[in-house]
Amino acid sequence: MMSVMPYTPIEMMIIAAAREIRDGETVFMGTYWPIPSVMLAKKTHAPHITIMVEGGLVTDAAPPRIPLIAADVTLSMNAVFCGETLDTMGMFLHGGHVDVTFLSAAMVDKYGNVNTTSVGNYASPRVRMAGSGGASDLACLSKRFVIMLEHDINRFPERVDYITTPGYLDGYESRQEAGLPKDTGPSAVVTTMGVFRFEEYSKEMILAEHYQGLDVDTVKKHVGWELKLAEGVKQTPPPTEEELRVLRSEVDPQGMYLQEERTK
Repeated sequence: MMSVMPYTPIEMMIIAAAREIRDGETVFMGTYWPIPSVMLAKKTHAPHITIMVEGGLVTDAAPPRIPLIAADVTLSMNAVFCGETLDTMGMFLHGGHVDVTFLSAAMVDKYGNVNTTSVGNYASPRVRMAGSGGASDLACLSKRFVIMLEHDINRFPERVDYITTPGYLDGYESRQEAGLPKDTGPSAVVTTMGVFRFEEYSKEMILAEHYQGLDVDTVKKHVGWELKLAEGVKQTPPPTEEELRVLRSEVDPQGMYLQEERTK
C-alpha cells in the first residue's frame, strides 16, 4: 500500500536506495546515507542479507540501534565475524564475495566517477575533503555499487576534478581497459531527486526515475551536462506506509539521519 503520509526527499532517497538491495546478497555498507538504507532493507524486503563494513565486522542480524559510522561498535553485538579491515577488504572483497557496495559521495560525474578528495587543483584545492578510505577498492572489486548523495548541480559536474573512486572512467570500455573486472561498476546513483542508471553501451549516466512532484526538465537542470533519459523514464513509486513506518520507528527512531520536518 502506497503512503498518503508526507515524506521528505531524504526519506525518499533512503527508501529508493534500499530497494536496490536483493534479499540474500552480501552487502558492503559505507558510511553516512548507506547506513539507514541498508538497515531499512534488512528490516523490510531483504531480511537475509549479510552486512559487511570496512572495520572488519560481518553480521547477518540488524544491530540493536542504527550505527552512527560504518565501524560503530553496535554492529559487533550480533556479529558473526569480528575481524580486521584486512579480512573484509582483503579476504571477502578481494576474494569476490561482495555482491553490492553502498557508498556516499561528495560529487559524481556523467560516468559515475566519485570525488571525495578535492575540489579544484589537487595540489592547491579550493576544498580538501576526507578522501577514499576503502571506497576505491570497493568500487573496483564489488560486483556492483550504488552511489548516494543529496542532489545539487554543483555535485554533478560533467567531469570530477579528482577521481577518488572509479566509476566507468571515460565510458565505453575504459573501465575494463584499465584492468578492472568485467561486468563491475556503478549500477545506480540515488539522490534526493531521482534514480540514475548507466547506458549499456556508452556507460553514461541516464535518468531512470524522478520523484513525485518533480518533472524531467527540473532534474535535467540540476546536472552539469546534457542529461540523457532512459527509455521509459518513470516516476519512482512513493514510499509505502510500511517503509516509512519501519524507517522512522525501527531504523532511526531518534532521528539521527532523518530530517524532523515531514514534508513532501
